Amino acid sequence: MSRQTIPGDVFASLTASLVGDFDLAEFLDQVARGCAQVCGADGIGIVVVDRSGVLRDVAYTDEAVRRLERRQVELAEGPCVDCVREGRPVSWPDLATADGRWPQIAPAAREAGFGSVHALPLRLHASPRGALNLFMHEPGQLAPGELATAQAFADLSMLGILQQQPGRSETAAGYVTRALEDRSVIERAKGILAETGDLSMDEAYQRLLDFARRADRRPTAVARDLSEGRLTGSAVLAHTAGDPER
Repeated sequence: MSRQTIPGDVFASLTASLVGDFDLAEFLDQVARGCAQVCGADGIGIVVVDRSGVLRDVAYTDEAVRRLERRQVELAEGPCVDCVREGRPVSWPDLATADGRWPQIAPAAREAGFGSVHALPLRLHASPRGALNLFMHEPGQLAPGELATAQAFADLSMLGILQQQPGRSETAAGYVTRALEDRSVIERAKGILAETGDLSMDEAYQRLLDFARRADRRPTAVARDLSEGRLTGSAVLAHTAGDPER
């Protein structure tokens, strides 16, 4: 896949969010989508170290990446795990040759349709606090400039986590607690919409985003209303049916 020129509006939009009142889970999703757009990646996932020192998946561009990231975390194996453990970028340009390093994750990644992977650390004072993972359908290495761009998105993720609660004494690991809680709420809401409308999880998430945009609300707030019964799946789907922007 050909790489795209860096669009200034992607970075401008993300950095503008950092100086306002923003939803961390939504911001990390925007980072993932922006990185995919700019770097020409076919999938992006973000994992972070939580308050207990456990690696957790917190943002992803699609359901295939979510399942792959979750499996890496559960098995403690894969590029994101190695990236956090070693505190440096991890690239594997051809996953067909990665079974020796990741005997369970490499075959799973290939089965999901990916041919290469690149993981960049989320850094705080040179200490790894998570990783941003780029998955490509085709084998191939990233050029140094492309890796630098991906690292900029990883750094934006870390800045977003720190900016969420500036000035507090809590550690960076503690800042992700709300994002993880919000992610859980969003996943429950996606499940409701998927079951209600016989949709895939990716389609359900897009309908959630469409409804939030139309209502000028945060996706997490809409997801919470769905999960707690203040909003029905049918109402959300009815208001997004035939949306020309979808």
